[in-house]
Amino acid sequence: MSSRGRAWGAVGLVVLAGAGLVACEPTLAQEVGVVYSVDSPALGRVDSFQLLTKEGDILTFDTSQLRFQPEFPAAHLSEHQVAGEPIEVTYRTDGDRLVVTKLDDG
Repeated sequence: MSSRGRAWGAVGLVVLAGAGLVACEPTLAQEVGVVYSVDSPALGRVDSFQLLTKEGDILTFDTSQLRFQPEFPAAHLSEHQVAGEPIEVTYRTDGDRLVVTKLDDG
């Protein structure tokens, strides 16, 4: 094989390896709705919550892996529940769990 053929072969391997890495990244999704319920076993801690979507579905989201967000701490969900203000949830699917990666005011 010529050196040009080997170079293109190496480029192909790099492209395939990169595609494999992208395929392993979790796909993020978003949902907007109002907070239906909050599972808060301790002050300032939220393990999960339920969201009532515009379509009328109730989805349960896991917040156990959510990093602290000063602009929207998970404990702020209770305030949204009381006020009925919508939120936007960014999440990934892990088996049958919907794992929250980010929360925003809707």
